[in-house]
Amino acid sequence: MDRITKFMLRLTEKKRMKVRSAYESITHNRLDGLDIKPLKGKKGWFRCRVEDVRIIFVRVASGSNVITDVEFRGKVYKRM
Repeated sequence: MDRITKFMLRLTEKKRMKVRSAYESITHNRLDGLDIKPLKGKKGWFRCRVEDVRIIFVRVASGSNVITDVEFRGKVYKRM
C-alpha cells in the first residue's frame, strides 16, 4: 500500500470524500473551483488546498497532472 493510500485511510469519511473529489478533479484536469496555487521555486508544481490537507501535483508536458503527495499542511512541505 502506498503512502497516499495510507494517508487517505487515516482521514474521516467526510474529509476523505472531499480530498478524493479534488484528487479526481486534478487527475482529470478539471481545475475550476479548486484552491490551487503554484509552489514558489518549483516551476510547473502546484498545490491544492482541501481544508488542512494539501495535494501536491506537477503538470507534465502532455498537459496532464501527476499527483506526487497528499498530506496535512505542515508535513507535506517538509518532504519536498
